[in-house]
Amino acid sequence: MKLTAHLGKITWSLADKGLYILYGFVQLLQIKALPAEVYGVFALLVGLNTWIMIVSDGSALQGVIQFGTNTEERGRVNALGIAIHTVISLGAAATVYLFRHPLAAVVDPEFVTVATLLPLYALLTIPRMFCLKLIYRDMRMRALFAVDLIWFGVRTAMTVWMIQEGTLTTLDDIVLIDFLGMAATSVAALAATWKSLEFRWTGTTSVREYLRFGVPLAVATALNSTPRQLDVMVIAAFFGVGVVGVYNPAKNLFRFFEQAYDAVVTLLYPAAVRMYTQHRMEDLQVLVTKAISVTLIPTVIAVMVLELGASNVITLLLGEQYRGAVAHFNVLILGALGMPFGLMASVVAAMGQSTAVVRYSAMGLVVSAAVLISVSVAGWEWAIGLGMATNTIVVGILTTLHVRKTVHFPARALVRMIHDVRLAVQGLNAGLKNRSERGS
Repeated sequence: MKLTAHLGKITWSLADKGLYILYGFVQLLQIKALPAEVYGVFALLVGLNTWIMIVSDGSALQGVIQFGTNTEERGRVNALGIAIHTVISLGAAATVYLFRHPLAAVVDPEFVTVATLLPLYALLTIPRMFCLKLIYRDMRMRALFAVDLIWFGVRTAMTVWMIQEGTLTTLDDIVLIDFLGMAATSVAALAATWKSLEFRWTGTTSVREYLRFGVPLAVATALNSTPRQLDVMVIAAFFGVGVVGVYNPAKNLFRFFEQAYDAVVTLLYPAAVRMYTQHRMEDLQVLVTKAISVTLIPTVIAVMVLELGASNVITLLLGEQYRGAVAHFNVLILGALGMPFGLMASVVAAMGQSTAVVRYSAMGLVVSAAVLISVSVAGWEWAIGLGMATNTIVVGILTTLHVRKTVHFPARALVRMIHDVRLAVQGLNAGLKNRSERGS
């Protein structure tokens, strides 16, 4: 795969992830304006809604890309996708609402408020999630940027205005910002994909075939995302929403790593699907080794710099009440070392082997849950991020070993970036030398 052929898409994809990074600084303003307990409750709401959408994405929406490569089937695939997506998303939100009081007794009394707001949050999120899959399928990264620009723009404008007016003080205020931003981005996503919103029930793709692909992937995404999104439920149960409010800013900052890797997956998954279905195994080998190598070395360097003291900037940004977030962040970024290998989960899915992803995700969840619960029982508040970090590393190692069995490559290929850079430097030096000789 020649990167130059996709330079425009890569540029827009990176610009889109840049929006996530920039909005991270806006979130810091929100965190600083709100009491930790209030932000903790908001973190529960966002985490639960995100988890539901991730599960729905795997079961209902990933098939829009997998089966939508056949243009004649897109109407049928779109109809199946939006129907299953809506049922799962609203069904899950409604279930949480119905059991809000028993869940609040286990998690935190404030969970009743979270469960009450969840159905509306899910409803506002459904159009955005579905339309984004259409955008990813066609790799329209400029449209993706525009949709996310509206999402972040609305929330940023409201945050700045409310802070200036002194009205960003309660849970209702921060929820209003998020809900209006989600509504705006859903409308923008519908507008951006209007010509692709083709729905029909006729077609050769059966519900059984669609679900056979999607259900195992949904289970895998549920297992994989649980340590990332629902760890706050365990933390709230053991330590209270105040600790969640301090821990979540560290998670938000850690998402800078996650967004960078999401940008890679956005390009990696569709490319891997095409290469595997076309039996271009040599090209797939180059793709996966480059994906790991290009991301691994910069990640190692970044983690070292942060662990050596750069992460202390968190206290300067958020104030003394969030000093504990530094320790949480330093634990969480250990998981970043597994992210380059975690990219291989999308390659396993692209090969249609979603049951393997389920197996590895289950192993990662069991290990991470054991770690998180053990840390919580021991009362080690500073180490609660180990659950999430452990999950990333375990799943990354397992999926990489799986891909290596199918796409054979030597271990040294994982650091091929060093070799590629050396060749590029040698070529540049040779070119400069030749130019100098011609000039003389």
